Amino acid sequence: MRAFLLGAVALLYPLTSEHAPAPLKPPVIESLSLRAPLFEYRSLDGIVHRLSELKGKVVVIDFWGTWCPGCVEEMPTLQRLYEVYRANPRVAFVIVSQNDTPAKVKAFVEKNHLTMPIYYIGSNQPPKPFAPSAWPATYFVSPDGMLRGVHLGGADWSDISVQKYIEHLGHGNPVPLSK
Repeated sequence: MRAFLLGAVALLYPLTSEHAPAPLKPPVIESLSLRAPLFEYRSLDGIVHRLSELKGKVVVIDFWGTWCPGCVEEMPTLQRLYEVYRANPRVAFVIVSQNDTPAKVKAFVEKNHLTMPIYYIGSNQPPKPFAPSAWPATYFVSPDGMLRGVHLGGADWSDISVQKYIEHLGHGNPVPLSK
């Protein structure tokens, strides 16, 4: 009888889209014009890298964590964006896990079949202005080493508007994305 009542309630009140997570939206990238700070991060095998090594490229930097639901949700869209630029020597991706161990990040990468370059900083804080006030946090650095854009929160990074933004940034024309 109890199962029958629960089934009847489910028919009367089906799970609607208002109960499902909202789909990710294209990002609104806030314009910035700051010199990108010195910043070190480690590959999952422990090798130290520096942001300065990427001067001359458009750099997409995303701070995330396996503990962050919004970060996990947007990862497939970042992977799709990375696939567009994978062979482009003028664009680099620095996907940085914070507050995770390398082992936890490696397990996440393997489970989710991610091929984009993923790094970690452990519990270290990134330098300002990279110290995010929300996760995920995505920053864009122009080829001249200037921090040109930021988006806080999850987004659909595979949206064509992001590719247009990266192309403009690579040509010295940062165009803010707004809706």
